[in-house]
Amino acid sequence: MFPFLSYRLIPILFMPSILLVGCTHAPPQPAQMEPIIMRTTTAPEQLDDGLDTGELRDVGLDPVLIDSLIARIRDNGYQNIHSVLIMKNGKLVVEEYFPGVEEDGQHRAYDRDTLHGIHSATKSVNSLLVGIAIDQGRIGGIDAKVSEFFPEYSDLLGRDGKDALCLKHLLAMTTGLAWEEAAPYTDSRNDHLTMNQSEDPLRFVLGKALLSAPGEKFNYNSGVSIALGEVVHKATGTRTDEFAAEFLFKPLGISKYEWLKYPNGLVQTGGGLYMRPRDMAKIGLLVLNGGQWQGKRIVSESWIRESVTQQAPDRTYGFQWWLGMLPVGDRALITYGALGRGGQFILVLPELKMVAVFTGWNDDNGLGDQPYDMIKKYIGPAAFQNASTDP
Repeated sequence: MFPFLSYRLIPILFMPSILLVGCTHAPPQPAQMEPIIMRTTTAPEQLDDGLDTGELRDVGLDPVLIDSLIARIRDNGYQNIHSVLIMKNGKLVVEEYFPGVEEDGQHRAYDRDTLHGIHSATKSVNSLLVGIAIDQGRIGGIDAKVSEFFPEYSDLLGRDGKDALCLKHLLAMTTGLAWEEAAPYTDSRNDHLTMNQSEDPLRFVLGKALLSAPGEKFNYNSGVSIALGEVVHKATGTRTDEFAAEFLFKPLGISKYEWLKYPNGLVQTGGGLYMRPRDMAKIGLLVLNGGQWQGKRIVSESWIRESVTQQAPDRTYGFQWWLGMLPVGDRALITYGALGRGGQFILVLPELKMVAVFTGWNDDNGLGDQPYDMIKKYIGPAAFQNASTDP
């Protein structure tokens, strides 16, 4: 399903970049060496959007390595990347946009005001909404039975062992329900495609056969993420996108976004959110700060902690967040990821006090994992190289 998740299974060797700067008579460069890079990356503009900005050196990031990364993207060394943003120590220090091709095949010029489809990274945003609803007492907790929220589907949930389904199984994608989402999204064997074509997507999801006991096995399922969004709606009496607007987006200063809906009004919480990259960075910073934003509690620290703790017995997956260890040189960095089809990333690297955001479109071409390579070869080393000066 997600080729860009392969880094968890297959270690990739780190090859350090070599840069020559200021040499009057430099020797010929070997083919594998980076070209000489002039300083081009400037501090992002300070806007009235709640994000503080700063200079790379002020947060302990090596500007030469970051400039090398941006130059490589511009030279198409990394292909079809639309944006790269880096936050370090609470400051936005990199904000770069690049022209590219979108999923509809059209070439676009991207900037900070361009809404970008974040696809399945939507799931992680929706998980925050579930946590907020639990914090408010609207949802009893992760052990609440799914059937409590959907009495209209009692014919499906009241039999064949499905009465054991709880919210924690939806959140961790361990429902045991039959679901095929590894096939291409244009393939009729893909249940996500069939769900989208059904008159009642929820009935399609909840009507799938139970193949194993809930909690036993991980199986990627966008349908259960959509069901989670509807749980928020049922529990709060407020449509999921409107609940998000009031209790998540407004506090974070997120005012421009779009959220796709099905013809019957069901909000597509499995992959239908369009956001600006700076706002994606706010989501990552909220998680990095344990659910707080500018000193105000948005979602409980306990929910963040549960969300980024492995909840599936056979996969490094929390509550709608991917978890991993990313090799950078001789180190391994913990990552929490909101990941979306085509290369949409909100990556939290707690050890570096960093959030990295990437958008692009690389689907079924083996290039979806390019952001991991950027962190391994450029961003991570840029932090370690100046570690002694990191505030």
